Amino acid sequence: MSTTAFHPVRERVLSFRGIEIVTADLKDGQGYVSINSLCDAFGLERSGQRQRLTRRNGYFEPYTATILLQTPGGPQSALCLMASAVPLFLSGVQFERVQNPEARDLLQTFLDEAHVVLSEHFGISERGELRFIQDAIARMVAEQEVFEDTLSKKVEAELAEIRQAHEDKVQQIREAFSNLRQQVVHLDAVAAPKSRLTPEQSGQLRQLVNTLGLMQQEDGVANPYQAIYMNIFRMTGVGRSEDIRKDDFPAVTAYLEQQIAAMSKRLKK
Repeated sequence: MSTTAFHPVRERVLSFRGIEIVTADLKDGQGYVSINSLCDAFGLERSGQRQRLTRRNGYFEPYTATILLQTPGGPQSALCLMASAVPLFLSGVQFERVQNPEARDLLQTFLDEAHVVLSEHFGISERGELRFIQDAIARMVAEQEVFEDTLSKKVEAELAEIRQAHEDKVQQIREAFSNLRQQVVHLDAVAAPKSRLTPEQSGQLRQLVNTLGLMQQEDGVANPYQAIYMNIFRMTGVGRSEDIRKDDFPAVTAYLEQQIAAMSKRLKK
């Protein structure tokens, strides 16, 4: 996980059935949820959930970010999770370990409504909403595969029921946002061109990313490039490297050079 602490564009509180969850928006247009506040809201043990998220080469690692959040003592670094990954993350909680019955029921209720609650809270645009829901569907598919593997010894009828439940949820999501594709196509057609990187700048950026990625692989990170690019997108507010603006190029190269220098010192130890 990157040690870079991002400054949020906005901090807010998500209120749900009497509880409050701290959230933040980054420049990449994504919403993030504070893990500490999420754990406190549902009676989860902080250290155990943080370990799930920060496990090296773990599934959730690319979807986490360290964000500077305001506290009574001033800005503090906080581990946060991308909003679209929250439902799958919470579905992995062992409910029997939540000792408070009310907290357990509240967690179940939140899981049932999470996609709608998070989407409404972050005011996701048509384009962002499509990305949000695509990510959510992908995670539900991944969750289903985990269930199928875990329950492979169950009777076929029980497994079929579980599959159907997940398929129903996916279908509901698809139907709810069925018109978003046409809207996104329209937005692409009318979007004004931006001042993007020159071929030389793009080549320099790729070289820096490749250098950092190879060093992280040498340090034991299996697939570092996704996390590297996600941090770049968080800094620049774009979703593709070809959309990075010239104005953001100095900050991106400085960030990559800083990470390369830090990794070089780590490898020399």
